[in-house]
Amino acid sequence: MVNAETAKQIQELERLAAKILALKRRVRPRRPIVIEFSGSPKSGKTSALNSLDIFLRRNGFRTRVLTERASVCPIPNKFDPVFNVWTGCAALNQLMDTIANNALRVDVIIMDRGFFDALCWFEWQRTNGLLRQDDYDRFINFFLAPRFRMVIDLVLAFDASPDTSIEREYRNLLTRKEGSVMRREVLASYREIVSKSLEKYKHMFRQVTMSNTDQKTQDKVSYDITKLTLEKLRGIADEKIGHIPRSKINSGLSSVFRFDEIRDAVEGSMAYAERDAVEHDSSLVQLLPIAVIKQRGEPRILVGRKAEKAVSVKSPERKKLLGYFGGHVREEDSNFLVDQNNLEVLKQCLYREVKEEIGIDVDPSDDNPYCIWVRDGTKSENHLAVVFVIERDLQNTRVTVDGEEMVRYEKKGVTGTGAILNTNQLLKREKIDSWTKNIIEKIIGLQDTEDAYQKGLF
Repeated sequence: MVNAETAKQIQELERLAAKILALKRRVRPRRPIVIEFSGSPKSGKTSALNSLDIFLRRNGFRTRVLTERASVCPIPNKFDPVFNVWTGCAALNQLMDTIANNALRVDVIIMDRGFFDALCWFEWQRTNGLLRQDDYDRFINFFLAPRFRMVIDLVLAFDASPDTSIEREYRNLLTRKEGSVMRREVLASYREIVSKSLEKYKHMFRQVTMSNTDQKTQDKVSYDITKLTLEKLRGIADEKIGHIPRSKINSGLSSVFRFDEIRDAVEGSMAYAERDAVEHDSSLVQLLPIAVIKQRGEPRILVGRKAEKAVSVKSPERKKLLGYFGGHVREEDSNFLVDQNNLEVLKQCLYREVKEEIGIDVDPSDDNPYCIWVRDGTKSENHLAVVFVIERDLQNTRVTVDGEEMVRYEKKGVTGTGAILNTNQLLKREKIDSWTKNIIEKIIGLQDTEDAYQKGLF
């Protein structure tokens, strides 16, 4: 029977879960939250993972647990670096498969060891002379690729002393023979490596937390982990977006200008706050990196249409055909760059947004892109677009549309997401928003003319 304090804690968690579910109904996350459980063997990781999974499912969340693959690895020697490569890639395969095929049917993905765990073992192997430097560099860089790290929302590293781990290991076993990893010297050295790895890599993940379980009951560990996860879920539903003070922007700028005009403001004054607060503060201007995806050498662009349920009644994008893709800068976009400036954060945001919206990769390279700031008394006045023109072969571009945010069409005869239109056709025949109009008339036009001069056509 639970005591009064435990009952109170359970009620607190259930109330928080109910609030998050209500938030999710208003703001649909584009992908699941991903949590990696990592750390020392027999540190309480698996018990906490199972407890979290049961709590979330019984409180209305859809979960998917990606099981540890070490037990089925065909490499017999656990100290062979290839063993760690195999298990790390197996975790990557499971995660990418789930996100690619089940993202809209899952709220939380729970990984039983993943990328951070692989990094820790590579560090341990290198420290103990089991991994060559060149292989170490290549393996580490592969698992630290931003496209992999950006989907991990929370790393939970569990810690326990060797004595605690060994006591838990043999508590219910009829043998005292040691395994290859469950030896005091291995546990002690690996524990030290996990702690060092956390300090080394924590700035490269959104959030890394270590929990020592030596003096904690399993109920206490499970409560702490569940509460931390719920707070992370709430943070994703209540996203913080990037903005700069309106007072930092020259009011005499035309509607289209170069990024150099606001570079100092973006680099020196960009901050993040909860979206609802920013949307209702007229003294702030929201930054939206957008991509114009254009056929290489031709005046044809990829267009999109927002689902009516995905935009507000007053949105300039409602019932309009858009000549761009992209969206708000989120605080999380600043987590993936070692030597960051805010222009690079905008580029990282654009990569994430386009990947989430239509499933394709873009690599914006312009260091002085065009900007659009329309001051017409509508919501556009509070939004400033940073425009990256991306040229590619559109015939080899496959767009994925989930029907929740972007739609192929709202009704028969209406051009939808994924269509490729000539800019003249788009300008004359379609109902477009002010940003698309400015892109066609003042950015793509200017850019094509500049290219023509460079090629000696004028």
